[in-house]
Amino acid sequence: MRAGIFITALVGASSTSAAVMRILAESLQYNWEVTGWNAGCSLAGCFYDFNITGAANLTSRPPTPGFKAYCSGEGEGSPYRLCDRLDDEDTDAIVVAKLLPGKLANGTRPATIQVSLKYTDLDTPTTWWNFTGHASSFYNQFVAPSQNFTITPDEITGVA
Repeated sequence: MRAGIFITALVGASSTSAAVMRILAESLQYNWEVTGWNAGCSLAGCFYDFNITGAANLTSRPPTPGFKAYCSGEGEGSPYRLCDRLDDEDTDAIVVAKLLPGKLANGTRPATIQVSLKYTDLDTPTTWWNFTGHASSFYNQFVAPSQNFTITPDEITGVA
């Protein structure tokens, strides 16, 4: 699975002689829009599906590619699942998502999604970037319409 290779590359890259860079996420104005969020739980486990879009910003440092993807998966705490790219962008961007383990709060358990975007730097092809963000919604299947919300990446790592 390509998502497993993505995570292995992230871990392996930090242990080699490559330079690892971390950027303060608050220094970038970069948000992803989640639309059509549907999530639910059954006896077999919890599941999710949604679309996610990020706008390109070629003047930011690092420059960020535009993307649109469809993500779906199941199981809280399961490994990342590769999302399907829906756009025609000419980048190697990979989008993956997973449900984080739920914690009971005020009698309900939120659905917390984690999304990562990995791509080769748009200006320096020997550098790649990984942006990761989290958001909490709720399990809305059968009880509420599809949800829309924003994810702001809170972890930015680069390897050159």
